[in-house]
Amino acid sequence: MLPRRACLLFAPFFMLVACATPAQRIATKLGEYGVPPREARCMGERLQDRLSYAQLQRLNDLARINGDRIGRMSINDIARTFNAPQDASLAAEILRAGIGCAF
Repeated sequence: MLPRRACLLFAPFFMLVACATPAQRIATKLGEYGVPPREARCMGERLQDRLSYAQLQRLNDLARINGDRIGRMSINDIARTFNAPQDASLAAEILRAGIGCAF
């Protein structure tokens, strides 16, 4: 009976998480990486509008990289991570959104 009760208690939380838009998830992750909230929200909205579903999935995969690892990655490592042959435009869209939201 306890697992069922636990499921009922956490159901609202899971529904909220499932309802988060890609823009909200992007903004949350950018905030975790230290991007100011206003810029993170702006970037999330722009990326949601400009990226395809496959690109959003790739961005989600990249977001799972541990923050400590990013701090040890060279610029070339980061560029290789974002410029996968199957999607060379992802890094350009991220940079475009970042520059557009910085001002």
